[in-house]
Formats: sequence, structure tokens, C-alpha cells
Amino acid sequence: MRVAALALCLCIVGVSPLFAADTPRFELGAGYTFMRDTDRAESFPAGWLVSASGNANNWIGVVTEVGGSHRSCDNCPRGPFATEAFRGTNLHVRVLTFMAGPRVASHANSFVTPFAQVLVGGSHISGGVEWDGALNTGFTYQPGAGVDVRVAPGIAVWVQGDYRIIRTSGRNNN
Repeated sequence: MRVAALALCLCIVGVSPLFAADTPRFELGAGYTFMRDTDRAESFPAGWLVSASGNANNWIGVVTEVGGSHRSCDNCPRGPFATEAFRGTNLHVRVLTFMAGPRVASHANSFVTPFAQVLVGGSHISGGVEWDGALNTGFTYQPGAGVDVRVAPGIAVWVQGDYRIIRTSGRNNN
């Protein structure tokens, strides 16, 4: 995974020219997210994301991201700290993330902009799957890559894939 991300970054930086005519100074985005918890084999199909980025020059910028994922489950499997009182109860599990970090992008083509980024921040988990309704906040880091496709002047559609690691209670959740 790390080798593939490094190779993608090197391709973006090495192949694209460093100077493009129409690099925006500021970008704002909002969208839908789908999160998969690979440790528990559970999906969070209802999610949202707001992203803002500022470009320092034609190939590097800083991005901030706030997002939330939600999952309702009936008779959810519980973690090791759950009590019997919650078995069979419907739960609404929420994960709220707040992160920032560097982004490398190729603005060589005015219609397609590939990018790679590494975000660092925190995640706030609530809802009780593992902690019986208690709240938990953990350190989060998220490498990812994607592509912006311009559909009109000043408007683009983007597709992005990330690998999120949330560190809580001394262990990683992927």
C-alpha cells in the first residue's frame, strides 16, 4: 500500500509540468462518503464530507476535511467491552472526522487533475458498538488519492479513495 502511494505521488510530480496557467488558489467541495470498517466487516453507507484546500503553488497545497459517517443496525455484534443490556437493541453509530494535511496535484491539464494527499487529525466515535454508548475520540491518519474532472468553468466532480486508520484505546481500527 505504501509503495503504491509513493509511486503514484512520484508519477504525479514527475510527469506533470510544474507550471500551469489555471491553478485555483482556493477550492471548496462537498460530497457523499461510504466508509467500510474492515476490522468489524461493517459498512457505513450514510456519509457526508466538506473539504477546503488552498494551493500554495501549481503542484502543492494544504487541504482540510470534515466528514461524518452514520450507520443504524439492528442487533449489532458487540465489541469486547459491551454489556448484555445492549444486545438486541437498535443502535445509531456515528463517526465524525476532522483532518488536515498536504496535497500534491497535477494542474497540467485544465480538465483532469489527479492528486494524492495525507491527512492527519481526529475521529469522534459515538453510538455504542464497542463502548456501550460512551463517546470515544482517537488520532486519525488517512492517505488517499483521487481525480478532479472539470464539468464547467469553476465546477468539478471528484472521485477519491482513502485508507483511514483510527487509533483508539491503544489499537488501530482500519
